[in-house]
Amino acid sequence: MNTIKRRNAAVTIVFLFLCIAETFAQSKPPAPSIHEIAPFLGFYAPDRFETSMAFGVRYYYEIDQRYSVGLILGFARSKQDFLKRANNLTLLPGSSRVVYNGARATHTFLNGKVEPYALLHLGLTRLYDQNSFTYGLGIGTKVRLNPKVAFRYEFLNYIFSSGRDNNAWTNKNIEVAIGFGYSL
Repeated sequence: MNTIKRRNAAVTIVFLFLCIAETFAQSKPPAPSIHEIAPFLGFYAPDRFETSMAFGVRYYYEIDQRYSVGLILGFARSKQDFLKRANNLTLLPGSSRVVYNGARATHTFLNGKVEPYALLHLGLTRLYDQNSFTYGLGIGTKVRLNPKVAFRYEFLNYIFSSGRDNNAWTNKNIEVAIGFGYSL
């Protein structure tokens, strides 16, 4: 029941965020649309598992100067070596590969050469052969190096449930990533 409340809260937050974004987008003259592809590399720290390298690609579509939407596809690992050494702990069956993807919305606080932003993520995470609805909150900064290239770094907390029934638990996985964005 608690998981359903969290999911409903996440959906409500996304809906409100998109409504606010639409209101602000209509109140300002639209900027020319910008498409940006940003390959990234970073660290992925899964809850209850070992930290690993993460890599993938992000796509951003700038709605106006303050708001953008986009997609992400990321890959990492969640090893259980420390669980093997601990007593009375059972390992989760399945692959240690983590695949996470989803849609995201960002809100930029300041415009200029350095642009800090907050982001909201909704998507799926595949961890140990189980797909889970994932939502995430994070912050990032975009540093424009020239009109076509930008340096980005982001800190995200991906939240989702694993397991079933009485064996379910909430994962809070942290991602720290850097990347270079290329405007198309």
